[in-house]
Amino acid sequence: MVGEATMSILHPVPPPPPEIKRPPAPRPTGPDEREILVRLRALHEDGRIKVTVNRAKLSHMDFPLGLEADGNRWAYAIVLAIIPIWWFLGTYAGIAGVLFGFALYQTVGQRHVERRLQARIHDRGLAEIDDWRKLWRFGGVILTDPASGRTCLGPEGRWMAFVQDMDQTPAP
Repeated sequence: MVGEATMSILHPVPPPPPEIKRPPAPRPTGPDEREILVRLRALHEDGRIKVTVNRAKLSHMDFPLGLEADGNRWAYAIVLAIIPIWWFLGTYAGIAGVLFGFALYQTVGQRHVERRLQARIHDRGLAEIDDWRKLWRFGGVILTDPASGRTCLGPEGRWMAFVQDMDQTPAP
């Protein structure tokens, strides 16, 4: 039987490979995505970039910042107003109430829901990078330069380049 000492002589254990020292990865010289989002918000607040959303995307159930509760509040209020009208005044009054409620929602309700969504886009979408990424990837976000009319559409457009270009353009 061969002892361990003899084994190590016959088959020496190779030394560990030398440690390879790699230089640190170069740091990007330009601003990162969060800094550009902060600039986008500032430019939006200054009125130099207009942030809007395609109306067709607003009602999509997967819209990242959409809340069903906004529209449901109007529906519940209208239904609760129509029930006593129908109960006490009859079917024709109830049908008239439904038509009035539908017209009310189409004229006032949708504008209210859209204003709340625009406020949510400003408060959350332009403040939190994860929400902004979801919005941009979902599509329908439109960045517009009010002075020239130039636009950048999500998700195909390059929003970071658009914001950096607008940031370097002097204010009118």
